[in-house]
Formats: sequence, structure tokens, C-alpha cells
Amino acid sequence: MTGRYRLVTPDPPLVVGGLELRRWVAGDRDDLVQAWGDPEVRRWTAVPDDVSPEAAERWIVGEERRREDGLALDLVAISVDDGRVLGEVGLSTFDTERAAARIGWWVAAPERGRGVATSMVGALTAWAHDGPLALRAVVAEVDPANPASVAVARAAGFELLPPGREGDRVAASYPERLVFASMRPVRRSEA
Repeated sequence: MTGRYRLVTPDPPLVVGGLELRRWVAGDRDDLVQAWGDPEVRRWTAVPDDVSPEAAERWIVGEERRREDGLALDLVAISVDDGRVLGEVGLSTFDTERAAARIGWWVAAPERGRGVATSMVGALTAWAHDGPLALRAVVAEVDPANPASVAVARAAGFELLPPGREGDRVAASYPERLVFASMRPVRRSEA
């Protein structure tokens, strides 16, 4: 990775399918603690060892620093109807040379199976391609034992990369994972 992305949040926040993607705020702390304690979230995503309310507060406060350092862009999905937390979607592992990043997500237990993840992933991916980040590739690494996330990646328009495809260091680097990618078409001015 050369250089560093200047990470900004969508302004105005992204709204799609009855949800809004926005920055985490202090009032979301208890929802984050609950998600970190959810066995399904813990099974499929990276969760800190310390899942206390204080750790969640520190993580929420640290959001701005992670963005400023070019490390991650984490957004919470809330219901536009009542403000309840539906899940999270974020970008990380930015590669400025390739204009690429990794996407990850989780959905709160009561909201699963309603299309929340597909809406979050689709909205953030489209913004990452066409917004200020102008990413050429957004990559999702999915455990093959997680059929729900495989379905989300496909429904959000990601294509499965064949393992070990020549020249594809991403897929070859994660042989135990399915690697999906959303590629922005190269514009003539970029060719």
C-alpha cells in the first residue's frame, strides 16, 4: 500500500431500503455491546476481546481517528422509521495502489433475513465506487460455511473470484475464504 486514503463519511448519510447509514454515536453504545455479544456476530466477524460498555464507548470515540489514519470507515445502519440499530457495514484494508478496500458487515439478530445486509453492502459499495473514494474494487472475504453472507455478496452484485487466479493476489491469499469483488468499470479517462 502506498499513500493513504482520506476517508470521509457519506454526506448526506446514505438512505436506502428503509435504512440510513451514518457514523456511530455515543447513544449506540448498548447496541454495539449487544452485537459484540451475539454468538453469530462473534462467529463470523472480528470482535474485540473486551466487549464491555466502556470498550464500546472507546471504539465509538475512536471512529474518527481510524478514519483520519486511513484504517477504516465504519457505519451503523439504523431504521429510518424508529432509529433502532440494524447492523454495521464498513470498509478497511485500503490499498491505494489498486484503489481497493475490503468490506465487512454484521446484522443485529432481530433484523436478519430482511435484506438489511444486502441494502447496507449495496449502498456502501456504490458510494465507495462513485463517491469521493472512487474505489475500483471492493472485496468481500466470506467463510464458505456462512451461506447468508455468500448470498449477501451475490445479491449486492459481487462476483466470486476463482481461487488462485493468475495475477489475483487477493484470492490466492485467502484460500480458506471465498473472495468476492465488486469492480467499478474503468472509465476511458482512467485507461
